Amino acid sequence: MNQELDALLCKKYPKMMINRLKPMQETCMCWGFECGDGWYNILDELMGNIQRHVDWKEKQRGRAIAHNQAIIDARRIPADWTKFNQIYHNQSAWNDELRQNIIDHKAELKDVPTECPQVTLDQVKEKFGTLRFYYTGGDNYVDGMVTLAESMSGVTCEVCGNPGKSIGGGWIKTLCEAHNRSESNND
Repeated sequence: MNQELDALLCKKYPKMMINRLKPMQETCMCWGFECGDGWYNILDELMGNIQRHVDWKEKQRGRAIAHNQAIIDARRIPADWTKFNQIYHNQSAWNDELRQNIIDHKAELKDVPTECPQVTLDQVKEKFGTLRFYYTGGDNYVDGMVTLAESMSGVTCEVCGNPGKSIGGGWIKTLCEAHNRSESNND
């Protein structure tokens, strides 16, 4: 991938790129994105969706933990609603109902979502005509997104991003018709 697009992905997704400047003894990301410019959009969408998912899971987890702790604290010290008010800002009648439910032990604790560790990239490259996205962190949802992106690269020209197909016997590439012709002319 050209340096401008590589730098753009690094800038847009800094949490995922912590390995980017590490030495080659520690990571393969030191070589950058080892694929064609045509897969930039696939990578941009994949990385954006992954980061939004990780951030959302962390936010939901934090909210559930805070909600549960407020209920536990309010049950322990019913007269002290300080933490409850900090979380819910005492802005609506709904809060009064929730307070009464806490006092009556009817308020339920929320299920705390499992943690989704921050995804960090270990290597991104082309192999056998498709994208390979190696990473640490994430969850099953992230695994599914990566699988989809890798399969999309198999029908996307790695040069320009137009629809393509796998070609070649020894060295497999995914190219559109125009780039397949130009590749054949260079042989």
